[in-house]
Amino acid sequence: MKNKWVNGAMAMLLALSVLLAACSEAVPTPTPAPAATPLQTSPPKPASQAPTSQPPTSQPPPKPATQATAKPTAPPAPKPTSRALSKPAPAPKNEKVVVLAESFGLEGFLPSNDSMTAYKLLPVYEALWDVDPESRELRPMLAESLPEWSDDSKTLFINLRQGVQFHDGYGEMTAEDVKFTIEMAGRQGSVNPGAAVLAKAKVEILGPYKLAVHLPAPDWKWPLQNATMARFILPIVSKKHIEKLGEKEASRQLIGTGPFRFVKHEVGQTLEFEAVPNHWRITPDYKTLVIKLITEPATSISMLRTGEADIAAIPLSFVPEARAAGLDIRLQRNVGVIGVALGGLYLPSKDTFDPNVAWVQAKDPAKALKVRKALNLAVNRQEIIDKVLNGIGGTWPIMASPNNDASYDPAWKPYPYDPEQAKRLLAEAGYPNGFETTMVQFAATGHATREIAEAVATYWEKIGIKVKRLPMDQPTHRTRQIGRKNAGSAYPAYRNFSDEEAVNFDTAWGSKSTGMNFLFESAQLDAATAKAGSELNRDKRLALVREIHRDMYENYYTVPVSVEHMTMGVSKRIGEWPTLTGDPFVSSFENIKLK
Repeated sequence: MKNKWVNGAMAMLLALSVLLAACSEAVPTPTPAPAATPLQTSPPKPASQAPTSQPPTSQPPPKPATQATAKPTAPPAPKPTSRALSKPAPAPKNEKVVVLAESFGLEGFLPSNDSMTAYKLLPVYEALWDVDPESRELRPMLAESLPEWSDDSKTLFINLRQGVQFHDGYGEMTAEDVKFTIEMAGRQGSVNPGAAVLAKAKVEILGPYKLAVHLPAPDWKWPLQNATMARFILPIVSKKHIEKLGEKEASRQLIGTGPFRFVKHEVGQTLEFEAVPNHWRITPDYKTLVIKLITEPATSISMLRTGEADIAAIPLSFVPEARAAGLDIRLQRNVGVIGVALGGLYLPSKDTFDPNVAWVQAKDPAKALKVRKALNLAVNRQEIIDKVLNGIGGTWPIMASPNNDASYDPAWKPYPYDPEQAKRLLAEAGYPNGFETTMVQFAATGHATREIAEAVATYWEKIGIKVKRLPMDQPTHRTRQIGRKNAGSAYPAYRNFSDEEAVNFDTAWGSKSTGMNFLFESAQLDAATAKAGSELNRDKRLALVREIHRDMYENYYTVPVSVEHMTMGVSKRIGEWPTLTGDPFVSSFENIKLK
């Protein structure tokens, strides 16, 4: 009897051990990462429409240690998620959503190519971190935790999610793919807007799912620059895929980890994607996403009205027509500030520098300043907002986003409208009869670029300036920007209100900028932005940014016009659709719910 009882107990223990072993192999639900600490900001309100969105934040790096160690020690990794798969999700509806876009960028969809416009259209890709649409706090995406830093704040440690699969059988995403992506985006010849920043990073693989990114100096903004927002500059790609097909072919057959897989790309016409069932992060509500290139707003409105399309950014000047057509108009507030940039404000060392441009005048900078001031005083901003932008906007003093009181002086008011003073300034600068210039005009999805360019050109003509219009597509303009070939030409430009201003310094201005919205460069600004970009103390950093903004304001480097709000026309099929506040792109396609 005793032996029988012992045998029974042994059997029960064996069964229990088998059960426990089975449980240990089960796929656990991913552990949510803690939310980042939000920045406490109070946006200034110098005009009728001031930014209301809070900047996205990451946990700030700790202060540098007194003595930096030769080789930073990685902090303990957070509890791994083991697998990235979510619970089974409902299958996507057998429905198609058609989105219209005005530009595909350079149509080069790899990290070494133009991404400011293109990647926002590509739900095939994902980034290391994301931004919560409501709180605007940084949150993990392909990284499973928020950024972690070494004691000297020069090394960023990245812990990757395990189990995330590339499309079409290209295997699991690992540290090898992330290293490959960073190096591709930052290599010589890359036109990625973040190339100058990424080129400074030295990536070390610490394990299959862990990397160390070594930076030459503390750089608190690095994670924000590489998150999925207005600057989606680091879409993680498959090393295996690109090495197998070669970059040219791989750019035509896109492979990523996103909630949509690539189906086809017709150059200058269409991009098509298909939902990934039971995606690790989010399974789309519908099966097929088609993005069509349509450059004429009137055509977009017509296609929305007839049901041929579901979503399109509508230029503000076309809003009355869209409303008359019965379209559902949705407003994306405070996406940035729009105005006109003055081409040719380059370093004298650049091959394309022209010392004789009216607003440059290298031999007489004081006269050049008078020209730039005259170009600003000639523009009636409020009239443009009222008549061209249909009252949707608000005047703004600089082409930047001073979203914190400490980086902005309330005494800075939008430049006034004073055409008579503008004429006097031109005469004092040596141009009593004006001068000749060119206004580049191009379309940009979600921005009133063509309308602003034409309106400003018209005001300049009223003070005697002879303006030649030069229409071109956005990719051509982008190429001119990179090559610094806009000397003597003006062009529409926009700056985003997406986060703390210093995040954008490397792409907006500076001698190494490759950004779509490069505005100007100078040795003084190079030094000032580098100092602000590496300052870990936030109060000190904002004080430095304030002085940079002061320099911009007092020297009239650009012609700011209005705070921008993006208007989107949507069909009656589109229901709930949370988007990122301050994002000037039509994106977040995986969040669309159909009615």
